[in-house]
Amino acid sequence: MKPIFNDYIMRLRAGFVIIMLVSLMGGLVFGYILSEVRNFSGIESLKKFQPSIPTKIYDVNGELIAELFHQKRDLVSYQNLPQPLINAFLATEDQSFYSHIGVNPMAIVRAMLKNIAAGRIVQGGSTITQQLAKRLFTEGERTYARKAVEAVLALQIEKKFTKQEILEMYFNQIYLGRGCYGISSAAKLFFDKDVKTLNVAESAVLAALPSAPEAYSPLMDTHAAYEKNRDILNRMVDMDFLTRERADEIYRSFWPEYVQKIKTEYPTKTAYTREVDKAPYFTDYVRQILVSRFGEDAVYNEGLNVYTTLNLKRQRAGQKYLQTGIEKQDDISAKANQYYSNAVDRGLFSAYSRLRTIFSLPSVLVKNDLETRFKKRMVDNLNDSLEVLSLISGAPSVHRHVQTFREITSGISTTLNVEGALIAIEPQSGYITTLVGGSGFSVDNQFNRAIQARRQPGSAFKPYVYGAGIESRLINAGMALPDAPIMDIDGEGGSWSPDNYEGDYMGLVRVRKALAASINIISVRIFDIIGADRIIEYASRVLKVPETRFHPNPSLALGTTEVTPFEMATGYATYANRGREVIPFAIRYVVDRDGIELANIEEEVGNVIAAKEEDGSIQVIPEDVAYVMTSLMEGVVNSGTPTRTIRGEAKFYQDCAGKTGTTSNWTDAWFCGFTPDIAAVVWVGYDKPFMSLGKHQAGASVAAPIWARYMKEIYNGMKESKFGPPPPGVYHGAVCAYSGCAPSEKCTKIVSELFVQGGGPRCKCNGEHMQMKSILERYMEKEGLVLEE
Repeated sequence: MKPIFNDYIMRLRAGFVIIMLVSLMGGLVFGYILSEVRNFSGIESLKKFQPSIPTKIYDVNGELIAELFHQKRDLVSYQNLPQPLINAFLATEDQSFYSHIGVNPMAIVRAMLKNIAAGRIVQGGSTITQQLAKRLFTEGERTYARKAVEAVLALQIEKKFTKQEILEMYFNQIYLGRGCYGISSAAKLFFDKDVKTLNVAESAVLAALPSAPEAYSPLMDTHAAYEKNRDILNRMVDMDFLTRERADEIYRSFWPEYVQKIKTEYPTKTAYTREVDKAPYFTDYVRQILVSRFGEDAVYNEGLNVYTTLNLKRQRAGQKYLQTGIEKQDDISAKANQYYSNAVDRGLFSAYSRLRTIFSLPSVLVKNDLETRFKKRMVDNLNDSLEVLSLISGAPSVHRHVQTFREITSGISTTLNVEGALIAIEPQSGYITTLVGGSGFSVDNQFNRAIQARRQPGSAFKPYVYGAGIESRLINAGMALPDAPIMDIDGEGGSWSPDNYEGDYMGLVRVRKALAASINIISVRIFDIIGADRIIEYASRVLKVPETRFHPNPSLALGTTEVTPFEMATGYATYANRGREVIPFAIRYVVDRDGIELANIEEEVGNVIAAKEEDGSIQVIPEDVAYVMTSLMEGVVNSGTPTRTIRGEAKFYQDCAGKTGTTSNWTDAWFCGFTPDIAAVVWVGYDKPFMSLGKHQAGASVAAPIWARYMKEIYNGMKESKFGPPPPGVYHGAVCAYSGCAPSEKCTKIVSELFVQGGGPRCKCNGEHMQMKSILERYMEKEGLVLEE
């Protein structure tokens, strides 16, 4: 009896231990599940749950420009879900959806048996509610513990929400591959349709995707999608959603037409690639502002609606004409640089070569012969495509050759293309209506030249030199100054002798004509008369840049200070606004997904302007100075360097004013101009500042045509506008056409001119101008120079 009793005791103890261990494990599992579920307090507020949706950016007329998102999702309400779509998903994912309480025990048992047999999780028994719980609350790991948590969460979701609400959340959350989050995004990607118009066959195609988004994607594997579609239609027949005859008819009629349609689609197409950004440089500029103000999470996930100042009609014109101009100039410059030895400053490369002896730096190819240009075209346009083709074809030898070619051509810079920028601002409102930052926005070309590129403006800076002179009353529009060789000596004894663009001289030239003809010598003489400090203070005020950006030497008068197209546009817009403050801005206001206003930048700018009106600081430069300078720049357009291009070739006859700009070695080409309604700036050049556009490729022939064609198109349909009458403080006077002095009986020719009060002629004509002309002629003849009439 004793052995039997002892055996009984041992078994009892073992059973007790097993019960304790099971209880302990069960308690631990229950405790884990309980703690995990408690972490998901969001279930209580799921009715307020708002999934991640894109931020939408609109132009000034409400047209969509672009969307910003990490997950592409468009929300759809239950009422807009077609019944065939619901039926297809229920037949595929959860046939007992309307009868279960969140979990399906029988499905779980079937899946568990298969998983045990396989030794790993190969099949899920998840209901639609469990799938929703996984999307919303868990990280989707395929573990038994996570499955248990999802089951408990599903039970809670079923207690809190109706079946319709669960389906709506599910269809907005489910991932269907190719970057599509939610059924609406998938409907647009795969069928280019709105959800509510999906038919039975299309619904069945989408119903295959939750379990295997890539395997059953018709874009990735059309045959697998075709076979799976038959299976899903059969399931719909089994559930009495379709008759067998109807299912067969749908299957036979749908696929031939659909296969023909998707033949033109590429297999890597995603929800992201179908998105078209109509103004990418502007979008990126707006994105940076939004992120700095609201944070990245809000911008990419909270579905902000951003209403901007951009005018897409004008933007399209800007993009079209800038791109056309850049492509044309790229061909011209490539041909010119092929033979022109000064196209690149070779001294920079010799310095670079010396650095390569010290540091491990890559070699740089600077020649521009036919072979090099061919390789460069291959680098820019074909390398990536060839590599993708070699990988898809599975030809390792081809892939090796492509890689070898890439290594050989790695020294050829893909940025040695002509680039450009165009920006337009409405002077009265400050709206940035057009912003193009380069030839084409891409992964390797995101530099926004309109906002970020600091370049020398050349003669386009002269209106600030002349404006400072007019404001100081030390010069006036009728004053005549000698256009003759000049040498400036700085405080350290260094000398500098500027030249005119064509290398010739005109003798005594009135200020109005000097600006129209862009005479460098006259600009330097104005610098000598009024001093560097006045010019720096004036330019800083108008351009809204710190005075420390400017160097107080005579070359300042020729535009050697680097500025951005945005800054130049701000300055010219101030002239167009008759000297009043212009605050350029891109975003008018921002509202959240519920329409609640988060920011009103237009109102903020308006408040600043109103405050300046009140305290008297609204006038950045005096209105009389702005008016006279506008008149001088009208003269540039009507009888100066860009006249043939703007008035003749482009046939743009609207009242406008502006100035060309060209820098040394033809590195930069500018045109900055304005009408009463719009101030616009065009810059063209290479990103590398040592690269030349080619000999004689100046602002008048390179940038002005782009500006003129852009302006002509946007004024098509707009009413004609005129510059207003002169303000108080501006009067019409007269000067001697030759001396620029107040006329007398000795004058042989008198011309009308505009003056500001206190800034009229500073001398009276006494006929000495003819003697001065004779002296200049004798001096220039001695020096071998030419004096033009």
